[in-house]
Amino acid sequence: MDHQITALTKQWFELVGRDHHKDRDCHFYVEKRWSYGEPPVYVVQHQGYVWDEPIDETFPTYTAAARLLVEKLREMVAAEREWSESG
Repeated sequence: MDHQITALTKQWFELVGRDHHKDRDCHFYVEKRWSYGEPPVYVVQHQGYVWDEPIDETFPTYTAAARLLVEKLREMVAAEREWSESG
């Protein structure tokens, strides 16, 4: 699944790189977090400007977190591709 994330972030960068963007538009995170002696959780985050819907969701497994990130990246790439082709 990591290879899908890498390929999608590359597509995203190529699309937003055509126009003005900030560095934070190209950073995506799956953070493993330990808190209060509980088992770890995985937090998916993206705080960009181009995609103005912040991503900040928590999952019990890396696989579930990575799946969400792939889903969001596919949605973002499709929307940005549609926007760039319409303009």
